[in-house]
Amino acid sequence: MLEAQQKLRDLFNSIVSDEKTRSEFNLFDTSVSQKLWSTRYYFDELKDLNTEKYPKNYLVLPHQDDTQSTNDPTTNQPSLMDMPSYCLDLSRILDGFFMNSMSVLDTLAHLISTVYYFPPEEFKYKNEDRIYILGIKKALPKYHPNSEIEVLLDKRLKQDWFTEFAPFRHCTTHESLIPYDVNLGYDFINKRWHPPEIRLADNPQIRPPQQPRNREAISFCQTIFDNIESLLNEVYEAIRLDIQNNNNNLIIGKP
Repeated sequence: MLEAQQKLRDLFNSIVSDEKTRSEFNLFDTSVSQKLWSTRYYFDELKDLNTEKYPKNYLVLPHQDDTQSTNDPTTNQPSLMDMPSYCLDLSRILDGFFMNSMSVLDTLAHLISTVYYFPPEEFKYKNEDRIYILGIKKALPKYHPNSEIEVLLDKRLKQDWFTEFAPFRHCTTHESLIPYDVNLGYDFINKRWHPPEIRLADNPQIRPPQQPRNREAISFCQTIFDNIESLLNEVYEAIRLDIQNNNNNLIIGKP
């Protein structure tokens, strides 16, 4: 658990007596941790994904058709990858990473809504409560201007990492698979495939996909994960400061 997260959890549970409010806070606090763990899990899978896990039972030169394959074990040719299985796994991993990474922030938005007062109608949409991180960011200046959390989210969610990342979550959740290209190379001396080079579209919601930025998947996902993890620390600390600045009164700003 993050240090700032533990400090806020201890503070919140020590000063809040209402069981329902404590239960809500602890549910979303635990959910943030779980979804961050899931994001890391899929990122580790992406880093560990390699071609050797997807062999075929015959030998063929790279980029040759299956019809040109040979079963001669004495040849010095590389085994053909099972590309359909590889691509299925890659799409599953990208889906898991982007869905969970944004879910970390949306779950964090629910946690924020348990600490800071917002009118019940603020997040109503067709009789359903819909709380997302961008909705919280939009509502904070109206109800909690100049609070630590308002200043922080206004700054961090305008940064390039978030604006470039957000379309990936929307695409994988509501639209389609994440577009990507896979470049393969083979080491004939050591008789093994090189680690695959995975390139993501600049914006997955633009069709057909465009890749002028040549965005490499692992480095992009590393940037996203690092920013989310650091943002969590900053958010927990900002909430703790707002509570202290409000003389430990909760829920902050409630009339």
